[in-house]
Amino acid sequence: MFKFDKNTVPYHISNMVFYLVTLAAVGLIYYFAFLPPLLEVTTSDFYSSFGFGEFIGSLFFLILMIVPILLIIGAVYHLIKLVKPSGNVSAEN
Repeated sequence: MFKFDKNTVPYHISNMVFYLVTLAAVGLIYYFAFLPPLLEVTTSDFYSSFGFGEFIGSLFFLILMIVPILLIIGAVYHLIKLVKPSGNVSAEN
C-alpha cells in the first residue's frame, strides 16, 4: 500500500481503490474458478445424500462469501470517510 498519513483524503482514496480492485479480482476468480464446479455438482443427487463431506464443502463456500462482503464494507467505509470527513478538520478562512 501507499504510505499516507491515516485519515487523509489520499489514504481513503487509495484504500477504496484497493478494495474495489481486489473485489473485482475476487469476483473474476469466483466466477471462472468456483462457479463451474458448483454448477456441476449441485444437482438433486447432491442434496439427497447430504452428509458430513457435503456440509464441509458447503461451509467452505459459505466462508468464501464472507470475503467479498468484507471488501464491499471496506470500500463503502472509505467512501463514507471521503464524502463526510471527520470533525477534526480545521476550517481555514
